[in-house]
Parts: sequence; C-alpha cells; structure tokens
Amino acid sequence: MDQSKAPLYEAVKKYIKKEMVPFHMPGHSQGRGAPVSLKRIFGKDFFDFDLTEVSGLDYLHHARGVIKEAESLAADLYKVKRTFFLVNGTTAGVHAMILATCKEGEKIIVGRNSHRSVIGGIIVSGANPVFVHPEFNEEFGIITNLTPEALEETIKKNRDAKAVLITTPNYYGFQGNIKKMIDIVHKYGMFALVDEAHGAHFPFNDKFPESAIYYGADMVVQSAHKTLPTLTQTSLLHIVSDKINADAVEQSLAVIETSSPSYIFMTFLDVVRREMALHGKELWDRAIEISNYAREKISSLPDYRIVNERVINGNDISAFDPIKLTINVENLGFSGFAFESFLNENGIEIELSDLQNILLFITIGNRKSDIDSLVKVLKKAEKRKTKKREKMPPFPVAGRQVFSPNDAFNMDYEIKELSETKGMVSWGIVAPYPPGIPILAPGMEIDSDAISFIKTMYRKGGMIQGAIEDGEKIYVRVIKGGRK
Repeated sequence: MDQSKAPLYEAVKKYIKKEMVPFHMPGHSQGRGAPVSLKRIFGKDFFDFDLTEVSGLDYLHHARGVIKEAESLAADLYKVKRTFFLVNGTTAGVHAMILATCKEGEKIIVGRNSHRSVIGGIIVSGANPVFVHPEFNEEFGIITNLTPEALEETIKKNRDAKAVLITTPNYYGFQGNIKKMIDIVHKYGMFALVDEAHGAHFPFNDKFPESAIYYGADMVVQSAHKTLPTLTQTSLLHIVSDKINADAVEQSLAVIETSSPSYIFMTFLDVVRREMALHGKELWDRAIEISNYAREKISSLPDYRIVNERVINGNDISAFDPIKLTINVENLGFSGFAFESFLNENGIEIELSDLQNILLFITIGNRKSDIDSLVKVLKKAEKRKTKKREKMPPFPVAGRQVFSPNDAFNMDYEIKELSETKGMVSWGIVAPYPPGIPILAPGMEIDSDAISFIKTMYRKGGMIQGAIEDGEKIYVRVIKGGRK
C-alpha cells in the first residue's frame, strides 16, 4: 500500500475547505462557540479538526471509508491482518482482547505484572483469572517479566484456560522471552494475547526489541501515545492471526469505546503512521543517539547507576529498549520519589519514580540540550548526598481468588482500615503506583504480605490507586460481611 498517503487526514482537510454551515455536535461549532481563552491558545485549525461523523468522514465503529483505509494502512505497516484505531487508550484494546476470547466463567491466565486494565477487562467479561508471578530484579528493585517455565507450569495446571495475556515489555523497557512464551501458549491451544503498551515504536528501528507481532501473537495492543509523536489516549489494536474473530473484536470495541470518537485523535494516528512509515528509522536513530549520549554523560557521574543491556539474561529479560533511561539513585541516599520532587523543583519532569530509581523516556522530541540540562541538575543533587538507602520490597504473590472479579464487583462493599483487613476479600482494585500493578483485585483474599507491601509503598511516598488515603492511615474497599 502507498504509505505516503494519510486518507483520514486528507479527507478532514478536504471537508474543512467546504466551509459547511454546522448544525451538529460538538457544541463549539468548529470553534465559533469556543471560549475565547481557548481559541487564543489553540487557534482556529484545532477546532476545525474537532469534527463528528459528518458526510464523507466514515464511522469508527462501522469503518467502511476513510477510517477503514487509514486503519488498513496501519495494518500494512505493522504487517498484521487488521488494525483498529483506539481513542480510549490501550485499556479499550485490552478489554476487547479479553471479551473476544473469553466468556463468563472461563479461565484466562495472566501475569501478576499485568496493568490494572487487565483486571478491568476480566471484570467486564466475567472470566476467572489465574495469576503467574513475575521475576524481580533485586539489584534495581524492578518487577520484570514472567519466565517461560513459570508460565508453562501454570498452563499445565489450567489446561481448560481459553487465553493467556502476557504483558511485556515492562514500563522500564525490559522485554521477556516473548517468542518462547507465545510458542508455549500455542502448544496448549490457547490464544496468545500481548499487552505491548510500551512497544508501538519497536517495528521502526532494528535497535529496538522485536515486537510480539512478529513472534506469532494472536492479538497485540500498543499505546501509540507512550512513545510515538501522537496524542495521549491514542492506541492501536492489532489482529495478527486468523484464529481471531475480527468481527467479535470490532463489536466488543463498539460496546466499550466511546460512540463519539475524536477525529483529532484519529487524524493524529493516521499522520503519525505515515511519519513512521516514511521517516521512522532516521527519527529513532537520532533518539537512540541522544539516549546513548545520556548514558555516557550520566555514567561518568560517580553516584548514579544506569540500567542497560547487562540486565539481559535470556529468561525473564531477553531484550532491552534503549530509549528507556532508568537511573538508580540509591547511592545518593534519596528515594526515587524524593529525587523526582528535587528534579521537579529544578525544572525537570520525568515519567515516573520508584523507591530506588527514576525513569525517563527519550523520544524523537528530545534534544542533546535536554540531556545537558538533566546532567546539570544531577550534579547539583550530588551535593545533597546522604547515607540513607531505600530498597523496593519484592512484589507479593497473588492472594487466593475467592470470587470471580465480576461476582465480587457486583457485591456490596464496606470501607475498612487496611490493617484490619487480613483474611477479608477485596472488592476493588488496589494498585500502588509505581509500579501500577494491582496488588489486590476484586474477589482476592487480602493477606499480610499484601498489607505490608501497600503500607511500605504508602509510607515511602507512593500513590495507592484504588485506596482511600487519610493522613497516616489508608483504607480499602472489602466485600461486606467480613472474611470468607
């Protein structure tokens, strides 16, 4: 296909030139009714592109025209059977993958390192999760990936499972042995679903890890906005194999995604796909060069350690994404949380921090001058060095699944102080951030390891998503009626 085309973008531009008189949503009427303060910031062109399903611009959930053509170009570029544009983020794609492969009451095997959206998809589908515990890199205090051995062991015990959902690479750019895991899943006749949220850029430079797409996954979802130059909330869902019912996926998306998709989002996906097709390799070559420049500069500073390719062990870490820059700060006596605050105070904004590290994304928008600014602040921080050390506690094994997440979510709940909840059953999702991985899921029994981990992360400055924070105390939602 002709990757120099951007059919949706071109169709929207053509429509704007018609200067149609608008009697339709959105209510700003192509900017004429927008607040003046916003028009000053965004300009007229932004509002012109914020259209609805007007004549000639197709329908996302019944794509037969220019949206279908734009999605087909994306599928051609990624070398997959079909690609869906997502305007509700990768969460929508994760939910659609689960809904299209697992029915109520059926088992789905998932990594304990899965994003909270996976639990959400399991709630919606009514499926029953079986968790596989990931590995933990003690040197840097980072949860990594599943091992093929642990995955196969769980599959052998649950041969009636319909699908396996693998999350890799992780936030820090560590990719698991995805080829071996996909082969194992297929050996037992299950669907191989991959949450590759952090890998949308992988196909565009051979210095990146190989995408799960090319290792035979059945479906792969990617957060385009995490690394590609597009808008927050834009993602891609790829159908890779003929085993997937594409119509079921499309109908699932129509149920869970908005019925009023943003044409600005979809136009960005169309144009960015073209940009990657035509210039992706050279753009990413420059970004990797800047990332290597950052590693060289920071490695010369005595109190910082950089995560690099030496973490690769061929098992839970088989490849490493060079644009993910993880800096270990424990030798300075800072927690990563405190160090992030210090960076913010000095004009540096990062992706995330944990107890031992800070994580930065180096994208095609970064310049060497950004690295120079960062290094200047890092040198400044060295003057505040202390003897204190922080260590990330290992992530607890999943508690007993007492009820299915769907059943639990439909029960009444009450709010209890965390210390009082041992033996009770969680009603909601509780995910300390970072790493943003659910430590509690609906229907899961709460044990002392989970309580201790949540308390430690909260006390050290982490955010506990799904919990209620009140001073030094933290409260969670449990199924009403106490213990099970």
